Amino acid sequence: MKALHFLPYLRVFETVARIGSVRQAADELGLSPGAVSLQLRRLSETTGLTLLEKSGRNIRLTAAGRDFAQTVSHAIGNLAIAVENNAERQLENHQTKLTVALPPALAIAWMASLLVQFADARGVSDLAMRSCIRASDVQWDDVDLAVVYDNPPFNGLWWQVVSDVKLRTICSPLLFPRLEGSHRDRKLRDVTLLHEDDGREWTRWSAAARISLEGSRSVRVPSVAVAVASALQGQGMALVSDVLTRSYLQEGRLIQPFPTAIPASAGYYLLCPTEKAEAPLIQALAHQIAAHLRGD
Repeated sequence: MKALHFLPYLRVFETVARIGSVRQAADELGLSPGAVSLQLRRLSETTGLTLLEKSGRNIRLTAAGRDFAQTVSHAIGNLAIAVENNAERQLENHQTKLTVALPPALAIAWMASLLVQFADARGVSDLAMRSCIRASDVQWDDVDLAVVYDNPPFNGLWWQVVSDVKLRTICSPLLFPRLEGSHRDRKLRDVTLLHEDDGREWTRWSAAARISLEGSRSVRVPSVAVAVASALQGQGMALVSDVLTRSYLQEGRLIQPFPTAIPASAGYYLLCPTEKAEAPLIQALAHQIAAHLRGD
């Protein structure tokens, strides 16, 4: 295979033949003009062909050089295509893994479905979901991206706001006839109020809406997901964000009996390790979540 000794010099020859200048070719290749000239000389010696000749201060291809240049250009093009095709095949066969932590209420409401669709569209073959509420709940050694209900700062993490949270009353349409009297006397008498905190948010809402909680019943549930589920079943009225209930409201399974909204004590944020923030998969998912919340 002695004839193949010229292979190391082909890239230099192709560049010089394409540009028509040793100096400019040297600039493109990051070599000195002397190094380029040396490789061209060795190429002629190993092939036994006179490929270039001087033309004033420049050089030009001989007839043999033009034929050789065409063959080399074609071969390099084919090699580039082969490398690209192989890279695409490797990408197709790559087992992409994505682990996302998120609040159960968001998962149930719509995000689990969005994640499954995203994974299918992006060729993610191993999708895992973890449960979290606050940033401190996330085990980052096993999580790529998290959606949390919390407040910044999130030290050592990249973060992006998903949605500010406004809390509004929601209930089943079946419960509404019992609330009609409340509109008149401004009291939630005999109405079950569902909440996961100590009742402070209902107290704040009561003051903002100027509606008394006198005579109401209090039921504390373990999570906002349970509060929404209980409201869907007609078991009471909850104070929750549209981020969690939009689809139920659109379907008519829930209604908002009072217009008053209050700001929540926290918001929804996307978090991930800073070294993963620019990863195309992470950015694409963040974009899709934001688009969903905008209603795109």
